[in-house]
Amino acid sequence: MSMQPIKFGTDGVRGRFQEWPITVDGAREIGRAVAAWCEHGPVYVGRDTRASGTALADALIAGLNEGGSDAHDGGVMPTAAVSCAVASSGCGAGVVLTASHNPWHDNGIKVLDAGGRKPTDITRLEALFGNAPLPGGGQRYAPEAPLGPWYSMMPDVDLSGLKILLDGAHGAASEAAPLVLKALGAAVISIGCSPDGRNINAGVGATHPPTDLQGCDLGICLDGDADRIILLDEQGILDGDDILWALAQGTDGPVVGTVMTNGGLERALGERLLRAKVGDKHVAALMRSSGASIGAETSGHVLFDDGMPTGDGLYAALRVLQVTQNAPRVAGWSRLPVAKRNLRYAGARRPLESLMEPDAARAEGQRVIIRYSGTEPLLRILVEGENAEAWLERIAGEFLA
Repeated sequence: MSMQPIKFGTDGVRGRFQEWPITVDGAREIGRAVAAWCEHGPVYVGRDTRASGTALADALIAGLNEGGSDAHDGGVMPTAAVSCAVASSGCGAGVVLTASHNPWHDNGIKVLDAGGRKPTDITRLEALFGNAPLPGGGQRYAPEAPLGPWYSMMPDVDLSGLKILLDGAHGAASEAAPLVLKALGAAVISIGCSPDGRNINAGVGATHPPTDLQGCDLGICLDGDADRIILLDEQGILDGDDILWALAQGTDGPVVGTVMTNGGLERALGERLLRAKVGDKHVAALMRSSGASIGAETSGHVLFDDGMPTGDGLYAALRVLQVTQNAPRVAGWSRLPVAKRNLRYAGARRPLESLMEPDAARAEGQRVIIRYSGTEPLLRILVEGENAEAWLERIAGEFLA
């Protein structure tokens, strides 16, 4: 029996392995619920390279089978590859075992709907946790070429003459991403592509991009499940804001960022830029309601209305190179000064409305975003403006006092 009900955050459930619900019992319970949620249809399952992935996948699949669903076990796959496989195979749902950019000792369980997308409403799924019928009869299968649908969705970009540094974060695309780039004509130097179960995201990837291009023209940095992208050129890092600006040059109409998007990009794009809440599902929802063709988070999640069902870092990088003719840095916008900090806390969340310093900063013209993480015990603070660093210190000090 579980210690507490399972609740999905902004991106499924995530936490330290062997702490509820990221346990074999928790995964099994979620598997049973997913089977009922998709009316016992087949479910595609993929995972990243964490040491805990195999045990959690086995437990999840056992739960799916007990719940009456066949499980197609694709093994190690980027999140978007599972999305593509669900959409192309006619499965009733998909599940990805990953903690994205988190350290190896964490893991998580993402659920995808029958179209391979993240569900917009998980109320019914949550209600089935611990209450799902168990008709049994489900089987486990090993599909042929699980990455095939993902490969087929990649843009056909001529990369001949480009030398690319590919940092796979020792994650789910460590083997597949270099193969895609080489097939498109690039010369590739691979780093962060030797997963051992414990080195995922450890000083590599999108959250720790390299400072040396090693003689390459361009760097492509993924995270553990390969759904986010950071680019590098000889001038430095290009984050999701730079990528959104570059992609906006190839389209008209609105584009979607988030509340974290730099104000300098809003100055450059004007009314074209729409801001969503943090989280790619919120970006996707605003894209649908506004008719925007592209959207991106500063962290590097990039979505396309005509792309894969969920965001994919390598796909996004290739779309940028397609628009910019292999030169991703596009002039035309200037970044406003920004200061960010993640504060780890213990115990209950302090009501943010009780803090006075954020309002004082806003009164002096700073843009302040302060929010709790949906997946980790962190308070995320962003201050944007000429005195960003000083105000960040004041806000952090008040929170920690």
